Amino acid sequence: MNKQTRKILLGWFCSALVLAICLSPQFRSFTSLPSQLRISEGSQHALPLQLPFGLWVSLDQPGILKVNGDDLIGAKKYQLGIPLSLEPLQQGKVELKLSLFGLTLKKLSLEIVPSIQLVPGGQSVGVSLQSKGSMVVGFATVRNSSGSTSPGRDAGLQLGDRIMSIEGHENPSINTIGQVVDERGSTGHSITMLICRGSTELTITLTPRYCEETEKYRLGLYVRDDAVGIGTLTFVDRESLMYGALGHVITDADTGQIVEVGSGKIVRATVTSIEAGKKGMPGEKRSVFIEEHITVGSITRNTPFGIFGDILIDLTNGSNPLPIALKDQVQEGPAQIYTVIEGENVENFDIEIQRVSRQQYTPSGKGLVIKVTDPKLLEATGGIVQGMSGSPIVQNGIIVGAITHVFVNDPTRGYGIFIEWMIHESGMLEKRQETAPTFFYRRFVPLTSS
Repeated sequence: MNKQTRKILLGWFCSALVLAICLSPQFRSFTSLPSQLRISEGSQHALPLQLPFGLWVSLDQPGILKVNGDDLIGAKKYQLGIPLSLEPLQQGKVELKLSLFGLTLKKLSLEIVPSIQLVPGGQSVGVSLQSKGSMVVGFATVRNSSGSTSPGRDAGLQLGDRIMSIEGHENPSINTIGQVVDERGSTGHSITMLICRGSTELTITLTPRYCEETEKYRLGLYVRDDAVGIGTLTFVDRESLMYGALGHVITDADTGQIVEVGSGKIVRATVTSIEAGKKGMPGEKRSVFIEEHITVGSITRNTPFGIFGDILIDLTNGSNPLPIALKDQVQEGPAQIYTVIEGENVENFDIEIQRVSRQQYTPSGKGLVIKVTDPKLLEATGGIVQGMSGSPIVQNGIIVGAITHVFVNDPTRGYGIFIEWMIHESGMLEKRQETAPTFFYRRFVPLTSS
C-alpha cells in the first residue's frame, strides 16, 4: 500500500469517525441543549446529557439553583452518564456553564419564574357564544315580478363581514336585522349598516327587495350571530377565578372566520353516547346541555389557544390544584388525560407523549403529539374524538397541556397544546397581578409572538 493510498484511507476513516460521533446519541444530547431555559420555582428539571466523560459545572451566582442537590460555589465536576438534575431555589436569573480542560463548551441561561398551580378539569361543557355583530355566512336570491337579485351581494358585502350596526341598532341580532329590513323595505327606504371586514370598518347603504316567496322584504343574506357546541374544561384558577377550555379557537362553520366575542357562557353538559373514531372518520361525543339557564362561566376571550372567562360555578370542586409545567419541562413519555366518556364522570386515561416541539418563536396548538394507549378509552372511543378538545394532559402529577386535534387518518393520535400558551392567553396572570401586585406574574410567560 503506497503512501497516497494510506492518506486517502486515513482521511476516509477520520471522516467516518467524525460523522459517527456527530450522529451518536451522546453528541446529539449535548448539541440539542437549549441556550435558554425557563423553570418554575419549586420544580425539578433534568438536562438529558449522556456523555461518557465528565464536565465541570459552574453558576455565575449561588443560592438560586441546586445542581444534583449541590448549592454550587465555584466549579464542580460531574459525570454525565445520567441526566443533570436542576432544582430551583428562588426566582431569578442564573447562567450555567459546562466546561472541559478550562474551556467553556456550553452556556445555558436559566430563568426561575413563579410557580403556578391550577385545578385540572376534564368535565364536558356546553359552549354558547354570541358573536360581536352578526356574520354574513351566505347569499340568497330574492325573486319577485321585477326579477331576481341579491341586494347584499350587489352592495359589495362579502362572506365573513360582520354587521356591527343597522339603522342605529348596535350589535344587532338576526331577529333585529330581519325586523329593520322588513320595516324599512315596506316604507320604501334604504338601509345603512356599519360592517367590520377584518380590522376595517365600512359603511354600506343598500335597498331591501320584496320577496314573493316569503312575502317579506329581504337583503338576500344569510347571517349567523352565535356558535354552539360541546368541549372540555381544561383548568380552573381559584386565585383569579378564571377558567380555560377547548385549547383552540371557535370559528364559524361556514366561513372559517374567528367568532369575535360579544357575549357567551359555558354550562354543564352530559355525555349520552360515543361515536367511535375510525381511520378517515373522526368520532364524536354525543352530549346535551344540562340546566342551560344556569351559567357555569362567562366567555370573555376566544383565542387560538382556547376560550377563557370568569368561573361562576366551580365544576372542579373537591379536586386539588396541581403545578403546571413550562414548555421546557415537558418530556416525551407516559402521561394521562382527564376527560368524560359517560355522563358527567371525569376519568383518567393513559396516553403517551410521542413528540415535544418547544415552539420557541411560533406558539401554536400543536406543540405535542400524543397517542392514546389506554385499553378502556380505545375500546369506547377509538382514541381521540370531537368533544375531547381541552381535556387536560397531566404528566407525573403536573399539568402540561391539553388535547386540541385528532389525526384524521389515525384517531389514536392527535395534537396537544402547552398549558403555558393557554395561561398566557387567558388573562389570568393580569388578573392575579391586580389582586396580588407583589407577585411578578407578568414575567411568567413573556411571549413575543402568537
